[in-house]
Amino acid sequence: MPPSIKDYLDRVPVAGRLLGGRHKARLQHRDGSELVTVVTIAFNSIDTIGRTIDSIVAQTYPTVEYIVIDGGSKDGTVDLLARRSDVIDLWMSEPDRGISDAFNKGIAVATGEYIALVNSDDWLDPPHLATAIAALKRTGADFAFGDLMFHWGNANPAHLLLGEADYGRRLVHAMPHINHPTVVCRRRIYEVYGLYDTSLCAAMDYEWLLRGKMAGVVGIYVPGMMSHMSLDGVSHRNYSRGLREVRDVSIRYGYPTLLAKSRYLMRLIKIKVRLALSTWVPRYLYEWLRRRVNAHYRSNGARAA
Repeated sequence: MPPSIKDYLDRVPVAGRLLGGRHKARLQHRDGSELVTVVTIAFNSIDTIGRTIDSIVAQTYPTVEYIVIDGGSKDGTVDLLARRSDVIDLWMSEPDRGISDAFNKGIAVATGEYIALVNSDDWLDPPHLATAIAALKRTGADFAFGDLMFHWGNANPAHLLLGEADYGRRLVHAMPHINHPTVVCRRRIYEVYGLYDTSLCAAMDYEWLLRGKMAGVVGIYVPGMMSHMSLDGVSHRNYSRGLREVRDVSIRYGYPTLLAKSRYLMRLIKIKVRLALSTWVPRYLYEWLRRRVNAHYRSNGARAA
């Protein structure tokens, strides 16, 4: 069974836990808007988390609660959080048991009706939250997701990953293009169906999405709702582990073992070829190829719409 919010609220705090921020238990609602909580998890993120914080501060949505969960950084990240306490409602720094554990800590203390997870090397366009919540109100969906722009370490765009409206077709055996840094979810989904599986290090979002789909959770793709991710992040470096975890989770939920293992091998080969090309082909040529591919995807998406 996945952990619940209550499991985390009942846990004994880790010795030496550091806390800071404005410590607002709730924000007053303005303009009839419901509160959205953004949770950022971090570990030794001094080089990137400032950009993440700035993107949350710049959101056009009127009522945002901001929580940062740090895994016990030693590179100055905690000092930066302390300096930015005027725009962070709660930050917490202590050792954790991995990414899933950190996500769960943040969700457990969130007070918003909606929750978004934005890692410390990701950032959002200013209208992101407002666009997502408007779509959720309009459609009644359980979560909304959009498009993800990957960037090289210097923030230059590398390639665009469009969200996949018909994600359920592939979700039974693969992680479709439900770009997790773009997801805004209703809090009740976590309350009813549980948090992230702490035994997973890379595919915890896939397991959570598949578990939700089998329970009837519905997501909606919102074209043009954009988030940004650095290609130097953990999920990019751990692609092979992520593929293995997706394979194992799909088998756990009933997908045939032989098919799951075959698909895993094909995906692994495909990604290794792509990474080899990005290493051997000159950067300018690789970026040109990616732009051509992205233009093709956008054109097809426009026709499909």
